[in-house]
Amino acid sequence: MKNGLTFYLSFLTVSVMAQYNGTGSVTQGSGDTTVLNLYTCPTGRITNLGSITATDNSVWPLPAAVSFSDPTFPSSSDLYNSCVGATYATTAAAVSALSGNDIVTVDAGGDVYTAFVFADNYFEMYVNGVPVGKDNVPYTPFNSSIVRFRAFRPFTVAVLLVDWEEHLGLGYETNATYTYYAGDGGLAMMIKDASNQVIAISDSNWKAQTYYTAPITDLTCPTESGNLRLSNNCSAPSTNNGGNDYGLHWPRPSNWYDASFNDTSFPQAFTFSNTTVGVNNKPAYTNFTDVFDDPVHDAQFIWSSNLVLDNEVLVRFTVPSTTGTHVQFEEEVGIKAFLQEGAPLIKIQLKQQELASRINQTTLMDVTGKVVFHSSGFVDQISSESIVAGIYTLRITGNGVSFRQQFIIQ
Repeated sequence: MKNGLTFYLSFLTVSVMAQYNGTGSVTQGSGDTTVLNLYTCPTGRITNLGSITATDNSVWPLPAAVSFSDPTFPSSSDLYNSCVGATYATTAAAVSALSGNDIVTVDAGGDVYTAFVFADNYFEMYVNGVPVGKDNVPYTPFNSSIVRFRAFRPFTVAVLLVDWEEHLGLGYETNATYTYYAGDGGLAMMIKDASNQVIAISDSNWKAQTYYTAPITDLTCPTESGNLRLSNNCSAPSTNNGGNDYGLHWPRPSNWYDASFNDTSFPQAFTFSNTTVGVNNKPAYTNFTDVFDDPVHDAQFIWSSNLVLDNEVLVRFTVPSTTGTHVQFEEEVGIKAFLQEGAPLIKIQLKQQELASRINQTTLMDVTGKVVFHSSGFVDQISSESIVAGIYTLRITGNGVSFRQQFIIQ
């Protein structure tokens, strides 16, 4: 009997792998529950943890390895959290409730920065490899958070994102009609400095890579193109019979959250609308459009390429130095911009000159959103001689091009 079972499992592995040509480990069906209801909220859903064994005998945590129960990983402060009655109506009210003990020190003597975070469903945030804040509600109801930290610029933000699942190993949640329903994710973040100036927002300049994709109903549909793990050709219909579907898993790099980690292999983040993410009726978002939907600094929802099927995503972004003297090429966009030393100029350089023909807008705005320079195409320099001192945002857009960078002009 044992030999027969071994033969069957070997046959199953060969059969599965014959359908799949990617680099992920393949699992099928439900995983085992190891932690029952990690977090309880009267209006929330069950938040279990578990594990599953892949066809290559690797074992994967479900829905991901998280630090929610680790007391050494600091919790975020509440922007909006109905589970504990923190239902602030405005950003100012939520910030004024903070005592100052919430500030995590990354660099002693550094400046204080404040991140406003809406994550669907769960996040863990690092700055230069230091844990600075994790989500207080892993699944539902929807909440939003404040993370404050002390650091020197430039600094690197790295975030683990998890779209939770009620059917462990299958990527499905439940709803009123279907037992198996594929939900979505999304992250919107704005970071401000101590003078309340915006220094970073989530957008397509961030990097994002997926590490768990499910449900997969057909193993021939996922593809890989360079560093992209694509499942956009896969469908995930709502159903009452999804228990035999597949999942794909990849190991996280051991130092993915460090500033020294080389994230050039990470794809550029994809952006999604509020309507697609489904937040227009969520007070954890709509109460704070001053940070999530600012008319000048719009914190866009970002994720990997598939908002629905990708369930574990790592995102990274480096907030540049306040001097603005030089930055490397943004690898995916192929643009760099810097203040020319010894001259009142913003210099703009392209990694490939053919990119110039795709650019249709070059704009420089002050912190109020006032446009101080605009060109309907690409320019390689902007004179700052007649521009008053302050913080400015350079935006370059076009066909497949989205670049944004801030400068301090003195």
